[in-house]
Amino acid sequence: MDGRCIVAIVVIVHLVSCNDNSIDNVTTNAYEPSWTYNCVPDAGCQRSERPQPGSRGNVSSLTYDSIDLCRTVCGRFGGLWPRPVTAALSMQTVKIHPNYLRFDLSNAPVETREILVKMTHVTTQNLIDECDGNVTEIVETPVVVYITVKTTDLELTWETDEQYRLDVQSKEKNAVIHIIAETVFGARHGLETFSQLVSADKSDYEEQYKCSLRLVSGAKIWDKPVYKHRGFMLDTSRNFVPMDDIKRMVDAMATVKMNVFHWHVTDSHSFPLESKRIPQFTRYGAYSAYEIYSTDEVREFINYARVRGIRVVIEIDSPAHAGNGWQWGKEYGFGDLAVCVNAKTWRNLCIQPPCGQLNPANPAMYRILRDLYRDLAETLPKPALFHVGGDEVFFNCWNSSEEITSYMQNKGYEINVEGFIKLWGEFHETALKIWDEELAAVGQTDKQPVMIWSSELTQTHRIQKYLDKDRYVIEVWEPISSSLLTQLIRMGYKTISVPKDIWYLDHGFWGNTKYSNWRRMYAHTLPRDPNMLGGEVAMWSEYVDAQALDTRVWPRAAAVAERLWADPASGAAAAEVRLQRVRARLAARGVRSDALAPAWCAQHDLRCV
Repeated sequence: MDGRCIVAIVVIVHLVSCNDNSIDNVTTNAYEPSWTYNCVPDAGCQRSERPQPGSRGNVSSLTYDSIDLCRTVCGRFGGLWPRPVTAALSMQTVKIHPNYLRFDLSNAPVETREILVKMTHVTTQNLIDECDGNVTEIVETPVVVYITVKTTDLELTWETDEQYRLDVQSKEKNAVIHIIAETVFGARHGLETFSQLVSADKSDYEEQYKCSLRLVSGAKIWDKPVYKHRGFMLDTSRNFVPMDDIKRMVDAMATVKMNVFHWHVTDSHSFPLESKRIPQFTRYGAYSAYEIYSTDEVREFINYARVRGIRVVIEIDSPAHAGNGWQWGKEYGFGDLAVCVNAKTWRNLCIQPPCGQLNPANPAMYRILRDLYRDLAETLPKPALFHVGGDEVFFNCWNSSEEITSYMQNKGYEINVEGFIKLWGEFHETALKIWDEELAAVGQTDKQPVMIWSSELTQTHRIQKYLDKDRYVIEVWEPISSSLLTQLIRMGYKTISVPKDIWYLDHGFWGNTKYSNWRRMYAHTLPRDPNMLGGEVAMWSEYVDAQALDTRVWPRAAAVAERLWADPASGAAAAEVRLQRVRARLAARGVRSDALAPAWCAQHDLRCV
């Protein structure tokens, strides 16, 4: 019975396949879409109304096989992100190949050439990545990038001149690019923009993989950032993030011209940062022997970031948010270096478990802190920028320690809010003095500014008593409804803004917090003031690790990057087309960004706005 059923089915299939009018007689390829994309003025790139047979070639028409190529040339700013100050782009392209790409550094000072060579290597790899590592269409058109750098300055600071000019000219037999900048870091931004003028040209309906690179045939661009500090903060204490994943975040930051990686590397949860002088930090603070950032690894990472125009700021949170990694004091004869560490009844002692706060009554704590600071002073690039943490001190924790309350009484501090504020201020005064001394010991005699989170200590009626405006840069994380940011600016404090209800990437994944999509992040603006250094977008890691890091951060962080670089008057709707191109570019460079819209909307610019 079963056999007869099978035979019948076979016969039916055979009869259908013999019918000349059957839809199954059409070749399989007919079912594969062969869309093309047309650049429409003021409407972006639009998918063809029906599949187009064969490749169009992308030579002289405004119709393209690839939507990425279409977006690279379509519109005032093409596929550039962040948008430059001024740009004039041709809609024509020329084929190029990395084998025939050369960088001329003869107009750059000798002192700058080593890092410039490394920057050009990154650029070349980014171009190859456009074709997934395989540029199959080889053309012998010479492409020469002339890089002019006017100064020998190799320091990356808030005062670094990051502006650049870029000029692209092409003829039938060659292409010439000129990048002119004051510093190597401006030149790096120019190289990044050059790479964004190149797109893969590959149709999605070829039987055999083919990919060529096409360069915009003509361009004139002048560009510089609005804000000096354009940062991304990553917490690697609550959940460890491997170095390869951190580097991938830095690669993405460089793509969108962010320039500060704020590394929240320690907290009460763990201490994964190796200290040569105090190995107990990682022995007692790391989650495992495989979840440690070695000193050599950190130094190599700092150089990796610098080649990409990014300054690494290491944060050692203190005096609160300091527990695991500090709990070994008694065992080694130093007494309690921290108190409340891993307390089981935690709700009145810290913001979240595990608890831990440094013990300012114990002189040994400051001696240990000095050794840690020396390690950091020897590791950070000159001039060093250090973040001391400094928020969410729980007075109940200090009050639970008899050693600390006795110390306060001996100092004449009352056991009340203002007494604990004085103790808190004393800690930062002592810690800053130690930091200055350790920097001087490694040759940095000029006192450097340090970053600190906003807190009860930075409220306007207290801050001038405890924190010198010439030494501290206040990172304000209060919600946008708070007036603290503008008040501190008026008082003369340099500030960095990271409003938690807009630019915190973890919000919307826990408690009553609200998720901010990229449009909301893009829409938020900062004051224009000399004391407003810029802002950061923050990835706290209670509910994220390397498994979900990319999509949690990108492309939303790119929205903040453009806000801080260009601060455009136009809104998110005008930016979405270019952000789609950024997402594709990040994907080519190994970064898995979250979706912006349904794929149909991505193929029909501005139709879903």
